[in-house]
Amino acid sequence: MRPDWLDDVTSGDEIRAWLTAVWDRTEAAVILAGGEDGGPLAERRVLGEVFDPADLAELRALSTTGTFLDDRCRCHGSLTIALLDTDAEFIGSGSCHGRSDVSWASFGNNLQVDRPERLLGFLERYGAYRR
Repeated sequence: MRPDWLDDVTSGDEIRAWLTAVWDRTEAAVILAGGEDGGPLAERRVLGEVFDPADLAELRALSTTGTFLDDRCRCHGSLTIALLDTDAEFIGSGSCHGRSDVSWASFGNNLQVDRPERLLGFLERYGAYRR
């Protein structure tokens, strides 16, 4: 029997379709302080900015390739990857959870990324998790 809380979980296929549409429009990404409880994206501290097309492609691969858990983390996450279009408008975001999961747009279905150590390294290069 399917638990009731799973009714709020968006399927991995639906999220992948959304990710494809949003990333195809992405011209830049910013790494922002705070997770889902960090307040409006535009008001957060910017930890890093990604403009280079090769780096954007790397971030896309690292943050969207993995297995959807059909579950959501109950914490708010530690930081946010926010995507911007050609008008510098926010078009999507995902919060990082436990340094191995990304929760995209509060769909209620965490993505456990395939290469968490590479994603962590990428985010560190762009100012996240500085010691």
